[in-house]
Amino acid sequence: MKFSIVGDLHGNKPKIYFKEFDAIIAPGDFCSSDKKRRYAFQALRKRIQNPDSRVKWYDLPGKREARKIIKKSLKDGRKILKHLNSFNVPVYIVPGNADLIPRKEEEWVFLRQNHYNKLIEGLENIIDVHHRLVDIGEYQIIGNGISTGPEYPQYKEELDRLKAKELRKQKKEYEKVSKKVASLFERASKPVIFLSHNVPFNTPIDKITNKESPRYGYHYGSVVAREMIEKYQPLVCIGGHMHEHFKKCKIGKTVCINSGFGSFVNVLMELKGNNITRLQFHKGSD
Repeated sequence: MKFSIVGDLHGNKPKIYFKEFDAIIAPGDFCSSDKKRRYAFQALRKRIQNPDSRVKWYDLPGKREARKIIKKSLKDGRKILKHLNSFNVPVYIVPGNADLIPRKEEEWVFLRQNHYNKLIEGLENIIDVHHRLVDIGEYQIIGNGISTGPEYPQYKEELDRLKAKELRKQKKEYEKVSKKVASLFERASKPVIFLSHNVPFNTPIDKITNKESPRYGYHYGSVVAREMIEKYQPLVCIGGHMHEHFKKCKIGKTVCINSGFGSFVNVLMELKGNNITRLQFHKGSD
């Protein structure tokens, strides 16, 4: 099978360079997020400086302006998914952290709504594999979306900054997700394509090199993705989220791909049996 893999798009319509493929794989972040991202960085810096701060990104512009930002983001994301749907091949996706999955713990009611379902509804070729095991012939896809970083803090300064109650909450949620994804791997009976929004933790493809980020210099991949790869050794793990990288690495026998960021990056992956027979990274230009 041949797959055309796109990266994080954030509202940018992708250019598909490869002309022959059986399916498209996309690791999420279809919605635009530039404004939200800037506010999120500012809010995070405030919380780092003051551990008692509860400021959220939407508190900075105010909820009225934040609602406009979100609606524009959703409109952009829907356009992207319609475009991917138009290729008339299966498009396997997971939601990214920009794709407005409902968050039950959110204080703001607007963010507890299921905006994500509206992004994908009615698009017959879009197949959401988040926390699912999906059979695609010779292979199976397991998805784990949303992750923005280590599901449980991995650095001493973060462990020290968070209160015991918050750490217990994060550990409980991390263990819940880990158990859920592991159960899918336990059921797999064919070579697995692991589609994770975030790439695995502590690898050459998850280090933050963006100096504007409050987490500059940190490895900030998914601990769950790393654990699943080490334990189950899927054929390939495809992720994004860490915009600074567009390359591969290996953990044991598993090839891990950071599929990059923006309109002009594609990866062509060809599989035969339990082998990757072709893996081509292509970066175009405007």
